[in-house]
Amino acid sequence: MTDVEAINFTKDIFDLIKKAKTIEDLECIPDKMEIPIKNRMNIDGYPKIEFSISATEIKLLQDSKILDDNYKFASDITSKLTDPLAKILYATVWKNGDLKKVRHIIKGVLDSDVENSEQDDALVFYQFGKYLTKLQGQPIIDQHVIRAFAVYKLLDSDQISSLRKIELINKRHKPIINLYKEWLTSRELTNELKNFKDYTYHIDKLLFATGKSIKERS
Repeated sequence: MTDVEAINFTKDIFDLIKKAKTIEDLECIPDKMEIPIKNRMNIDGYPKIEFSISATEIKLLQDSKILDDNYKFASDITSKLTDPLAKILYATVWKNGDLKKVRHIIKGVLDSDVENSEQDDALVFYQFGKYLTKLQGQPIIDQHVIRAFAVYKLLDSDQISSLRKIELINKRHKPIINLYKEWLTSRELTNELKNFKDYTYHIDKLLFATGKSIKERS
């Protein structure tokens, strides 16, 4: 896909998103735009999360000494887990070396109604915590979503190549992340669509496929 094709492809998808009034309208866009199945989010691996997490629930974990004051698991956490599901999930996170990432998700939950300008690292996990509160306008983000939105908002055509190569999300991308979040509650989307619970999840899923399709691989 050439740079011009990537720009036009992205623009066409956003035009369809802006016309969408229902979740079904969003869900049919990948077929309309002939996005390859391999580039779409695998819902078997990433099924929709139906639960939410609140700051109150995080406080309960701290009160029970499961989390310390820095939002990390207590050092003796493994001796306190009794629920089989909690044990399995903790073991999976441990085996993947992801225990340190959990605190960023927790910080996102706690900062769900504020913008923490000091949060410069682990932005994908931090924003995921915000999404888990299920407050309106708090999306899931990753490299593909941000790549797609950055190309949509492209102001300088000379930047297209670098935008298509985005891989790691860092503090340089904070302005575009904030712009994306503002866009999700803007007048560019129909009121009918915004009335649907968790509509941002379906847009995130669509932009994941878009961003993956336009990615420039070295």
